[in-house]
Amino acid sequence: MKFQRLTYKAIVINVFRDDLKHDIISGNKLHKLAPNLELARNKNCSAVLSFGGAYSNHLHALAWACKEAGFKSIGIVRGELHSNLTPTLQDCQRWGMQLIPSQRKDYRAYQQALTDHNTCYFSGQLTFPIFSDLPKDTLVIPEGGSNLMAIKSVSDAYRGVFKAIASEGISHAICATGTGATLAGLYLAAPKQVKVIGVQAVAEGQATLDRIQNWLNEKPVNLSLVQGHWGGFGKIPLKLLDFIEEFETTYKIPLDPVYNGKAMFKIVEMINAGHFKSGDKILFVHTGGLQGKKRKADD
Repeated sequence: MKFQRLTYKAIVINVFRDDLKHDIISGNKLHKLAPNLELARNKNCSAVLSFGGAYSNHLHALAWACKEAGFKSIGIVRGELHSNLTPTLQDCQRWGMQLIPSQRKDYRAYQQALTDHNTCYFSGQLTFPIFSDLPKDTLVIPEGGSNLMAIKSVSDAYRGVFKAIASEGISHAICATGTGATLAGLYLAAPKQVKVIGVQAVAEGQATLDRIQNWLNEKPVNLSLVQGHWGGFGKIPLKLLDFIEEFETTYKIPLDPVYNGKAMFKIVEMINAGHFKSGDKILFVHTGGLQGKKRKADD
């Protein structure tokens, strides 16, 4: 495990470099995919299917992981597929992923059906027309790779992180959050006295907490969300890119502008606003996804 210790205005930030685990499947994506692909192997699946947008870190990681493991990969992509694919989808396609576009209303229905039940599905169990022509033994993973198996895997991994850094006296643990599965795993791994904060990269507010509560079957204590999406998922203003450039120059830690750059910006903003008191120590989990650096600024 690699940690980098920063100090900003007397607040210590211990950065856990989960982005260094793998060149492609870095950070939380590695933890979330591992148990799902193991299930696919145990069930002799021929294919693995999941969901994401045109810049999805999850689909990007899944395409590579399936190529390496010998599975066919299928990506249900939110919205239209344009002839000029994003760099993310170009990688997915190059690694053998079959890309299928989905209208946004249908896409939302798929996610609702999958997250309403804490179980694993195979395409033969689902009645949506989009699955009818797929191999019946296709493992279907929700958006972000987020299911109970993934949360347990994340929790197991990050429990070791807290153990490794126990002497630091961590008061807060922070990560960027999309679907909320990584945040749920971090919460389960954290000692009870640690305040866990998720910086939202997706503009869905309370829905993330509701989803986490459904997964955990309890109302989380000592867990909160702060807004960090800058107006919507994937929004990248020049101010954010300027911050990332300065941060990377100063601390030599790469940040993507979709998740971790926004989360670190929010931490600095919260420190400047006096959210943390003298003596507080932050564990920041760098969840990887550096392929997001291919995104361009919005303005």
